[in-house]
Amino acid sequence: MADTPQKQRPTLRQYEFFVAIADELHFGRAAERLGVAQPALTQQLKLLEEVFGGELLFDRNRRRVLLTEFGSAILPEARALLRQASRVESVARLMAEGRGGRLKIGYIGSASYAGILSRILRTFREGAPDVDLVLQELDMDLQIQEIQAGRMDTGFVRLPVPDTPDDVRTVSVLEEEILLAVPSSHKLASRKAVKMSDLSDERFIFTHLGPDIGFAACAYKLCADAGFAPNIVHHARQFTAIISFVSAGLGVAFVPASAALMNDTGVNFVHISDAKIKSRIGLAYLDKPTNPALKRFLETVPD
Repeated sequence: MADTPQKQRPTLRQYEFFVAIADELHFGRAAERLGVAQPALTQQLKLLEEVFGGELLFDRNRRRVLLTEFGSAILPEARALLRQASRVESVARLMAEGRGGRLKIGYIGSASYAGILSRILRTFREGAPDVDLVLQELDMDLQIQEIQAGRMDTGFVRLPVPDTPDDVRTVSVLEEEILLAVPSSHKLASRKAVKMSDLSDERFIFTHLGPDIGFAACAYKLCADAGFAPNIVHHARQFTAIISFVSAGLGVAFVPASAALMNDTGVNFVHISDAKIKSRIGLAYLDKPTNPALKRFLETVPD
């Protein structure tokens, strides 16, 4: 048995011709509006009518062009179809330019009060207001896992991040001085600056991370370069908690300069004159991003 020939479908261009004629009720003006020759317009209308089983869309003679009852019924649907097609093209264009779609961003809490998170988001938002931003505060190790799994596009982390997978890249976006946070009653509280050698006997509050990751790596290296191992009496996950513990007199702590913005009345922030390293906030993302919104986002990142 022979295959039944497939019925031809109307093209969007044919619907566009039909709507233009319906608007103008004049073949010459419709052709001029569309920038085509009138015979081509007439031919495409004829093909459209053939697809509809020979039903005429217009009652036309030398004096006038009018929609038939069949054409009047088709016209609203044709207009809606063209509007939807235009919408599809607009969405596709926004997506391709990175100005549409969704961007999933992880961040550590300290990236928010350091100001870098808001600055980059604000700059990105100015050029891509239609991108749906999904923000989630998340520990650094979990951010890396989510990025590698494709469930998150990028994340704000404290560098260094050791053992990063080969397909995950990190770039520095902010450097901060490392300060010493001390209780306001501490003997060093009135000093403008201290040296690392002044701190060997202090009781320290450190972050919960290991000695090779994030801010903890910086703090451990400061002590190692000064020739002593820190006496750590407490750990905390967030700098807000660390500052609170310092305020309570539980010990001193190394903190990034942005932590001083917390302005706890029971804490003084002292410069470390011989600190040779700084804390860095970075962005982590897949080395070959496929999300156009992420590519645009990375363009807003300061060098």
